[in-house]
Amino acid sequence: MTTNSMRNRPARILLAEDDRTTASLIKIALLRTGVSHDLDMVHDGDSAIAALESPDAAADLLLLDLQMPGKNGFEVLQHVKGQERLRRIPIVMFSSSASPNDVNRAYDLHVNAYVLKRPDFSELCRSLDGILQFWLRTAMIPIEPRKLQ
Repeated sequence: MTTNSMRNRPARILLAEDDRTTASLIKIALLRTGVSHDLDMVHDGDSAIAALESPDAAADLLLLDLQMPGKNGFEVLQHVKGQERLRRIPIVMFSSSASPNDVNRAYDLHVNAYVLKRPDFSELCRSLDGILQFWLRTAMIPIEPRKLQ
């Protein structure tokens, strides 16, 4: 049986974050986790969908901002969860919004987790470490049938 911790390749993470400063801080924080990964970054919802729908695309985790130009996080979430080929990708809504309406709507659209993006860098690092530890080392994530052969 293959588990996430027994992968022989780095985890593939797609970060959809429109604020380039925040994206840079997230990139640094992800490196500090010590979890081997390849990071792709996009800065709007339309690019996130295009990146996921690319024929050679593969993502083990999508970190998704809520407020982005083009399609917002809710629209990206709804699109991804509506596509048979994409719906199993774990999606963590990583947002600065603590609005109960936003949190509830994200879960209604089948987000896997909603995490508050904290402005303090050390808290950001702790949050991202927890996300990666859980989704890439602890939780079993689906494996595409063609990769089982």
